[in-house]
Formats: sequence, structure tokens, C-alpha cells
Amino acid sequence: MALFNFWHKKKEETKEEELFPKVDLHAHILPDVDDGSKDEAMTLEMMEAALKAYVVHINATAHHRNSLSPEVEVIGKAFAKTKELRDKNLLPLSLSCSFETEFYPEVEELFKTCRVSLTGKGQKYALVEFTADVNRQSAVAAVFQLSLSGFRPVIVHPERFYFVQSHPEVAGEMQSRGALIMPNATSFVGHYGITAMDTAEKIIKDGFADALASDAHRPDYYEQYLAGCKYVAKKYGNSLLYELTWKTPCKILGYEPESEHDDFDPFEN
Repeated sequence: MALFNFWHKKKEETKEEELFPKVDLHAHILPDVDDGSKDEAMTLEMMEAALKAYVVHINATAHHRNSLSPEVEVIGKAFAKTKELRDKNLLPLSLSCSFETEFYPEVEELFKTCRVSLTGKGQKYALVEFTADVNRQSAVAAVFQLSLSGFRPVIVHPERFYFVQSHPEVAGEMQSRGALIMPNATSFVGHYGITAMDTAEKIIKDGFADALASDAHRPDYYEQYLAGCKYVAKKYGNSLLYELTWKTPCKILGYEPESEHDDFDPFEN
């Protein structure tokens, strides 16, 4: 693979856990669509920061909430602009795009009609977060509901949900119902406070983590993302970090991103 050759040239000067390319499935780099990147200049800074953290593919996410629901056409235009910025600045970065959606009972209809879930080989994935009023039972039921609808939910930043903080084992319950569990790497270095950090630790220690992401909203998130990745590699092994930041994310995308031109664009079909 071309990207592996690129990174391997730096092997003597870079620690192994920093070396291999990473896929970030959750980053708010789209300009001016939510509480992430404020404009095109910040989007460019975020992509450059991601590359410094050894990220070679970003799934550009947009919040879809009751209070923040950008139109699909707006997201499509922002994604097109992001790719233009990437190409203009010759960044070796591939891109995909999806919603990060708060769960509500009719959410599967949104994914069916809007084409902004992620499609792997024979499987559709939906990035899902929960509101503060969701409890353990309703979260597990929600995962089951989405699975029956044909979407495999990817639960983003579970360590930040109160019901998981109170009962970390519920991450395993959601996993057993078909969900993939994706903590933020930044949580392992305290970005969201001690409770989220401890909960993320329990999730990964008990084997419930399937992937790691940055949930980047600004360029500086990627410094903490890399620090979190280093922590996981040091404590749990580089092979686990590889699973969480490359192998499983690539499976969710349905391909292995090899170049800056190998994008997954839900708006093209």
C-alpha cells in the first residue's frame, strides 16, 4: 500500500505507535455547518493538524440534532469545498462524510433518505450519540431498533454519556446487540475531565472499544488525539491501537484509503 511506504520511510526517527497511518471516523472539519470548523481557513488548519497526527483519512461529520440540523444540501456543499481545499493544497488525505446523529425514534428514516450514513461491504453504519435524558435500557433498545432497520450503529464518545459513566458495562451490552463502540482518543488524556477519562479506561480495559476517533472541533484537538493514541499503545499495545485506528475504521468505510483521491462521497450517487 502506497501510504504505508510513505510512513515507513520515517521508521528510524519515529516511534512505532506514531508511525502507521490512521483513520479518523469522527471529526467536525466541514466549514460553517455546526460547532466545529468555523470557516475554510480552520478546515485547512484541521486537515494539516490531522496529517501531523498521522491521520490519512478523515470522515467529516456534521451534527444532526433537534437544535442543530443542517440541510443535506448544505453538508454536500461544505464537503465539496473541503475536498477542494484538500486538492488545492496537495494534502495526502482521503475523505468521507456522514452525519453524527442524536438518536430519536424515527432516525432510521433519516439515514434511509439522506444518504449520509457510511457504507461498508454489505453493511450500512450510522454514527449515533445520545441525549442526556437517555438511560441504559433505552440506549440498548435504540441499538436494537437501528440494527433491525439495517443500520449498524457506531456509538460515538460513549464515555461522555452519564448512563455509561454510571454503568460502563452497558457499552458491552450495546456491543452485544450489534453496535460498535467508539470512544474519543482525547478522553484518555483528560480532555473531557476525570469521569470521562476513567470511563474510557474501563471501556477499553474490558474489551468494549471497537475504534477510536478524535471528535475534533478545532486544530488543537489533534495534539490530544495523538497523545491519547500514544497512551493506548503504551498501556494496551500497538496491535490494539492498529485495530482501533486502522483495521476496524477501514472495515466501516468498506475500503482501505490509499490516496488523497480515494474518497467516499455519499452525495455522488
